[in-house]
Amino acid sequence: MPKKNPLVRVEGSNTLYRTESGSIVNTDQASFNAYIKKRNSHRLQGEQITSLSVQLIEAKNEIEELKELVKQALEIKGG
Repeated sequence: MPKKNPLVRVEGSNTLYRTESGSIVNTDQASFNAYIKKRNSHRLQGEQITSLSVQLIEAKNEIEELKELVKQALEIKGG
């Protein structure tokens, strides 16, 4: 007995299919790969932004420490 195809092609599309439960499935592999590439790119950008934010906070803290050291040095020198 032949196996029943659980996917039915959506009218007007070559890559969209409807499952027995009514869900729509896109079988376009190129679109899927483009989506994955874009998603990974956005994740990487987010990680880079987070890293740069941390570095900026650290740099601001170091600048504040340097300013405080300069003030202390001037107070000692001026006496």
